[in-house]
Formats: sequence, C-alpha cells, structure tokens
Amino acid sequence: MESNNKAFTYFDESFDTKEQLPRAFSVSFEEIAGADVPQVRVVLDDNQLGDIINDNSIENDFYRYHDIFHYSFATLLGWSPCARAMMKKKRKSDRIIDEVQDGARAAITEEAISLIVFNEAKRKDYFANSRSVSKTTLRIIKEMTENFEVHVRSEKDWELAILESYRIFRLLICNNGGKVLFDMNNKEISYQSAIN
Repeated sequence: MESNNKAFTYFDESFDTKEQLPRAFSVSFEEIAGADVPQVRVVLDDNQLGDIINDNSIENDFYRYHDIFHYSFATLLGWSPCARAMMKKKRKSDRIIDEVQDGARAAITEEAISLIVFNEAKRKDYFANSRSVSKTTLRIIKEMTENFEVHVRSEKDWELAILESYRIFRLLICNNGGKVLFDMNNKEISYQSAIN
C-alpha cells in the first residue's frame, strides 16, 4: 500500500532541531524481570522515555507495548504529541503551537486514538491477518483530528501507519520486547530482537 502523500510535509520543519521530532532514532522496549505484573520500560539513548508501563488490565493484552504506536505515528505521519512530550521535543518557542498542537488536548486525542484502534485490533488478532482498518475507525480518527495539523493526512495514511505499527507490536509481543529503528525520512520502521 502506498501513502496518498506525494511529498511528505514535516509539521516542525521551520523549528530549530531541538524542537523537531528526530528524523532517525531507535527505541528499546525492555520487559522488566521479576515484576509482579508484566511491565515494559521504553529507552532512548540510555534514557527512559515516559513511565514504566503495564497493561492496566485484568487480562494480559500487551497494552504495555502501546508506545510503539506513538513513535510509529511520529515517523509515518510526522505527528505525535505524546512522542514529542516523552522525547522533550515540544515546540515551546511558539506559544500557540505548544499549547494547541503539542498540548494536553492533542496528547489526549492521540491516546484515545491508540485505544480505539487497540480495541479493534484485539478483535482482529492485532491485525495479523488483516490488510485494512475499519472505515468506521478511520472516519472517527479523521473527525477526532480535524482541529490538529495532522488533519492533512488521509485515511489511507492513517491505515498504513496503524498496520505498520501493529506489525512491530506483534514482534515485540513474540520476542518480549526488542529494539525498534525509526526512519522518518524514508518512512520505514524496522525491528531487532533484544538479543541482537
């Protein structure tokens, strides 16, 4: 599947690099040994990103790996207020952008999208044998993001980002974590097992 975007626009291109999402980076998802419940630590350059995550669920549904969605959205859509906050890449030099595009409402919207998609994904074996996201889910995502810069991304762009993030999500589950390489310039995400 190909994106509908002929030329990819970086929403943060006009900002200093310290306020840009990194164009290439790698993140490790590390299962914490000996924890009472399964937990994951997410690490970039030896620094923990965000909080240690568990499933926050009665069932073991692997939601502890859901940060993969934020970093995938950042890479494939150029948008993730959650990744910006965790990586300390908020665009604070512009008060309006910082408040509206990188603020709490945008981050809550992204978390809600992740959960909406996750609920569909669980019913579909985390998209293991599916090449599509429901039209209803994609329509809801477009409606939820219409006031944010990412509104220019098409439903097809969202579908590609979701399916690719779930490809990696399944690898993280199968291997109890691992390292994920993100290449925003080439719109590629690749996986390495933790033993590499």
